[in-house]
Amino acid sequence: MPEDFDYQNKAKEHKRRLVSAFLSAPLRIAGSLSLGILLLAVLLTVLAWGTFVESEYGGTVAKFVLYSTNWFSAIIALLCLNILCAVVVRFPWGTYHIPFLLAHCGLLVLFYGCYQTWHYGEEAQITLPEGSVGRMATKTDQQQLQFSYIEHQFADTPQPVQVPFFPGPFNWQDYEYENWFRNEPKFKTSLWYALQLARRDQGKIPLVGKNVKVEVLDYLANSALESVPPLELNILWKQMVKTKTEFGEETEVPRNWEPVRLEMRQQVPGMSSMQGASAAMSKDERVSFFAAASQDELTAFQAGLPKGGKFSGFWGELVFCYGGKNYSLNVDSLVTLPSGNERVPLGGSGLEIGEIRFRERGPIINFAVFAPGGTKESMTLFPDNPEMNVQARKTGVFASYWLEPQKMLKNSDYSSNPLLQRLAKPRFDFVQGPDKKLYYRLWSGERIVIGGVVPDAVGGKKPEFAVAEGTPLAAAVSVTRFVAQDTAGGRIVSLPAGQGREHHQGTEKRVKLRVEFDGKEDTFWLRAVTPTVVPLPPESDQIRYLYGKNRTLCVQWDFAKIDLGFAVLLKKFEQRTEPGTKMPSHFSSLVDFSEPVDPGNLTQAFSRRSTDYRPLPDGKDILISMNRPAYFKGLGSGYRIYQSSYMGPYHPNQPQFFELYDGTIFPWEDKPRESVSMSTLSVNNDPGRGWKYFGCLLIVTGTAGFVWRRRRS
Repeated sequence: MPEDFDYQNKAKEHKRRLVSAFLSAPLRIAGSLSLGILLLAVLLTVLAWGTFVESEYGGTVAKFVLYSTNWFSAIIALLCLNILCAVVVRFPWGTYHIPFLLAHCGLLVLFYGCYQTWHYGEEAQITLPEGSVGRMATKTDQQQLQFSYIEHQFADTPQPVQVPFFPGPFNWQDYEYENWFRNEPKFKTSLWYALQLARRDQGKIPLVGKNVKVEVLDYLANSALESVPPLELNILWKQMVKTKTEFGEETEVPRNWEPVRLEMRQQVPGMSSMQGASAAMSKDERVSFFAAASQDELTAFQAGLPKGGKFSGFWGELVFCYGGKNYSLNVDSLVTLPSGNERVPLGGSGLEIGEIRFRERGPIINFAVFAPGGTKESMTLFPDNPEMNVQARKTGVFASYWLEPQKMLKNSDYSSNPLLQRLAKPRFDFVQGPDKKLYYRLWSGERIVIGGVVPDAVGGKKPEFAVAEGTPLAAAVSVTRFVAQDTAGGRIVSLPAGQGREHHQGTEKRVKLRVEFDGKEDTFWLRAVTPTVVPLPPESDQIRYLYGKNRTLCVQWDFAKIDLGFAVLLKKFEQRTEPGTKMPSHFSSLVDFSEPVDPGNLTQAFSRRSTDYRPLPDGKDILISMNRPAYFKGLGSGYRIYQSSYMGPYHPNQPQFFELYDGTIFPWEDKPRESVSMSTLSVNNDPGRGWKYFGCLLIVTGTAGFVWRRRRS
């Protein structure tokens, strides 16, 4: 019996050793020094290659094709696994293993801290003029497509939807090998293969709202606007004109073809509408040209025609197009309204017109459109320069001002007015539609005579057409040159891949979207918003309005924002220079970390006025300077705020001074400012900071233990 028992124990021990050997073999291989050296060699080779890529093409490219990829993370993960297995296979550990354990565990802790920073850390910037407040910091390395709604009929507005969008640092056409690095062949093959494994968004946009579908068709990481030749026409008015011969006799002669050149002006920063062009002919006939950004605006151009009769008074008629319907208002009835912001309903649309300001010289009419949902938008209309009209694009209201000068010329007070005499002449209006075709209409001075689309060129011949044949307004038009424009006066062109284009003056990011909204589909290019110190309204190619059933969808490509959970009030910025020079030696910001005086007031919570805030406990008079950050806790996260850069100081002889300062005396000062500066603060939340410090401490301690043990031996 004892012999059988001993035999069974030996058999069990033999099986245990076999299993242990079977399990320890993979651990020993995974934790072997040879594998560790191999992984380190691969990692160092990749890092060396990445260094060359970064020096040649920039940090953004290196991060995209290398540091942010899954395969690079896999190399780091394998190295961590090798370190962990090297620790496990030495179990049970003795005291002589302590330096080894400290150093290797320190590496694991360090990698874990880097992982926390990489995936959960936040880096943003906030720029403030002195005396202003901000609580939203901008993440300049993370952009997003923003979809927001403007309700026309209801007060409740859905919350905006932000969709993170990371399409990569290259034009999507550059992902084809034949297009890759057309001008710079360095690292062509290796970079192209690395690019195929990089992570990027490729056009799939999740659901952003009811009855809304979005698809990204194309992306230009770097693009520029190429100047477009002006619209060139030849126009022949077929009516005879009276002239005198050299003997003083009066006779009639035919008119000749006259060239007309209409150059669309480039986009003016801060303007929300495209700028048009106009020209006058030899007999004061006028020609205008502008672009319609949407099908609704083109429909208004074609169908927003005057009704006449009771709708047209002495000062003319306004024709509004909204939701596929026309609404006409007599200007006389508007200008005679009593003051006091009286409002006039726009038919049965639910909209109202108010805050009417009318100037006879021009004439020019300015007013505001009010929607039941609370949206208010200004409009300005010119009867003689439709290319300069400012439309209510947020609510999709497009209007025209039609003036019949013949009525006014019969009045003795206006009979000799040269402006009215000019307005009585015919006018050709041309508009580029969203389909990139050219449309026209002819205004006689009293009515629209004809309108349509300019025919396409046939057989290589220039487009030519005749209008109003058999009438005194008979004319012929020949389109000498027409180049479709993507934005005012420009056409979008892509730049080839390479670092050089990142620093190309005037380069911009653009994305081509196809959006289906309430049954309507629109395809358009959208330019990314550029972070600016002073917030500016989006330009016409930085925002797109799509019109649905009593609501507007606004699409923007903006930077992601962080709500800090507290506000930063910049009280004073100080800059010191090196003695005898203008080189800055020190700059700092004195701030208060604040909260709204009335936390329940959302309007006040996002105000930029210092009087709407009060300092938080331990948040008053905090000095932030170079190499001396401040720490403050926000919405569940602690933020370190660093002094990054500055602008200014600006003085009263500079336009920036009046943009940033309105002359008020700040509550913490006793006299008005003679100069004002701006400070840029970097906001950092690093959840892996402590882990990285602890890991480095373990590595240093373990290394010191190795040295001490070696000296002892």
